[in-house]
Amino acid sequence: MTASRWNPANAVTASRYLTLPLVWWAIDRGSHQHATLFVLICGVLDLLDGQVAKLFHCRSSFGEVFDAVTDAICWGCGLILVAAYHWAPVIPVACIVAMGALNSILRVVYARRAGRMVNYRSYAMERVVAFTGYLLMFATSGMEVAYFYWTFVPILLVIVLRDAKRMLLDPVAPPEPADSAHR
Repeated sequence: MTASRWNPANAVTASRYLTLPLVWWAIDRGSHQHATLFVLICGVLDLLDGQVAKLFHCRSSFGEVFDAVTDAICWGCGLILVAAYHWAPVIPVACIVAMGALNSILRVVYARRAGRMVNYRSYAMERVVAFTGYLLMFATSGMEVAYFYWTFVPILLVIVLRDAKRMLLDPVAPPEPADSAHR
């Protein structure tokens, strides 16, 4: 079902942006508990938007792309904040953010190849995005994080390279029937 861009699922996705100034405020104050809470809220909202889309039958290509863009912006800003305030190591964060930006560019190329608004689906990348939320919570909770961040960089590199090959060279998937489109 193709849904309007103005629907409950996209409202949940958009509400994630409200957590960004709260995370910044908490990190700036040095409040690990509040920062972790706001990152957790952002992650829970990310889980809920898909469920809301299913519940209200408002899945759309726009919503799927909007969710992916929101993931990139929210988790990317969070990573930059924890690195800027020295809660996480700067070099691996820079590598992670750069690979995230490259992945976003590749998704635009894939959508242009498809000739329509489409979100490239990658099971591995979905798991990596979820782990990025964990990385943020490790940093905001005051844990020793260098090992986790440095270990994440080669894992992300392998996934981005694999997905790059698939987005740039493999055939583009045909559009899904309207009744099975994703939010």
